[in-house]
Amino acid sequence: MSEFKLCENGHYFPDSLAECPYCPKKGGMMTAGDSDFGNPHFDTDVGFSGQGFGNAALNRTQIFSDAGGLSTPSQFNFVQQSYTQGRKLAGWLVSFTIDPNGADYRLYEGRNVIGSDQACDIIVPNDPAVSGKHLTILHRMGHFKFRDELSTNGTFVNDVFEEEGNLKDGDIIRIGDTIFKFRSIA
Repeated sequence: MSEFKLCENGHYFPDSLAECPYCPKKGGMMTAGDSDFGNPHFDTDVGFSGQGFGNAALNRTQIFSDAGGLSTPSQFNFVQQSYTQGRKLAGWLVSFTIDPNGADYRLYEGRNVIGSDQACDIIVPNDPAVSGKHLTILHRMGHFKFRDELSTNGTFVNDVFEEEGNLKDGDIIRIGDTIFKFRSIA
């Protein structure tokens, strides 16, 4: 028996909770205190209302400065991920080179393009060794396949240069200087 439930938005949360702590409450807005799980060290100084940010494209990851305004992504070494609605979650890429505490990026059914180009599903902006459209990961019929998109520096899976192939849970993918661990739920 599982200790976790899956909400309609694809979040896993403890089955002891009645509703997903990551989703905004119906009819209200999510504040910092809504998802702290009782952690006394959780920063509750700033709430997020989702309003007042001008005409920013909210379908992409946004990085906010301490002053509360939008910062340019080039100031940070974070991967950005577009919000993909209507596609089932199939796996993750997890990286500790982008953020030493760990950062995860969702993979959905169908095609997932990774690279430095703003049109990619997962954007790696501050790694000069990553091509515009570097790598495609395809999830189809329960299987993951990958293909290097003729990138300049290639794609390495488990430290082996590969142009295309199948991915299995736990594989290590390196594009440029960025390393991801692949996790599958399919």
